[in-house]
Amino acid sequence: MKHFPRLCLWLALALCLSFASFALAQPVGRAAADFPNLKSTRQETAWGRLVADALQSAGSAELALINAGALRSGTLSAGNVENASLAALLSFGEDSVVTLSLSGAQIRAALERAASVYPTGSPAFLHGAGFEASFDANAPAGRRVSSIRVGGRPLNDETTYAVAMPVALAEGAAGYFNIWSGAKARKSNSSLLDALGAYIRGRGEVSPDNAARFGPK
Repeated sequence: MKHFPRLCLWLALALCLSFASFALAQPVGRAAADFPNLKSTRQETAWGRLVADALQSAGSAELALINAGALRSGTLSAGNVENASLAALLSFGEDSVVTLSLSGAQIRAALERAASVYPTGSPAFLHGAGFEASFDANAPAGRRVSSIRVGGRPLNDETTYAVAMPVALAEGAAGYFNIWSGAKARKSNSSLLDALGAYIRGRGEVSPDNAARFGPK
């Protein structure tokens, strides 16, 4: 009997692991084509756009941002999509989704930081949704990014926008602390992996968006 508590603990652990494996194997929808995530530290990818779209939806936000360091290199292959396939391409899938209230000037500063790592590449490079912008890597610091549009309208530096992102980025990962430290934050009950699964499940099938959102002129 003295080993009974230990046996119960092991059985409970085995049950939890079995449930986790079962959950990861569950299909969430289909990918109409491949979603590659290659060289994401210096350029947009179809996978980065998909994750950003899911963030924007989960955070009920006008924009979404995710840094390249949160995305793993690889490809989401066309066909049935399982949670395990999604988790394999996320560095921190259990990170919660957070929505920050940021000024247009703060968004501009964040994109300037992202543009500053091009073309060398860095985990700080940003992928996003809800906006289009271009940059000139050879322009002086503070003037690299131009023609930022949110929802089809020019970015207003004085306007406050709802911007969804993983909690690590919201807390200043990849050098963004000085840009939005102290910003008002709204935390969701969804993890990044859950948000992505829900986004695909809600559509049934997803197709890569190859339209440029943020890149060099």
